[in-house]
Amino acid sequence: MADRNGDDAGASTFVLGVIVGAAIGAVVGVLFAPQAGSDARSGLFDQSEKMRGRARSLGETGGDALRDAISEGRDAAGRARGEMEEWVRKTREGENRDS
Repeated sequence: MADRNGDDAGASTFVLGVIVGAAIGAVVGVLFAPQAGSDARSGLFDQSEKMRGRARSLGETGGDALRDAISEGRDAAGRARGEMEEWVRKTREGENRDS
């Protein structure tokens, strides 16, 4: 389980790095492009809108993954609880027979 959490954290860090890198690249590219100031500002605005859409999409995907993980965790906890209750019941039945 620790490995999975580490993988999730590494993936989140990677995605964040990609987003930040793309944003920095877009800003630098627009600033150094031979354009008029109004064209550069328009380009920055367009790029920021695209990045906002991508970030929103990634957030939704991450939210879906989180909901799935929570659901799987609850299912696993329910199964573990059922198995433990069954083990306790069998243990008690065995003790009652020995008495």
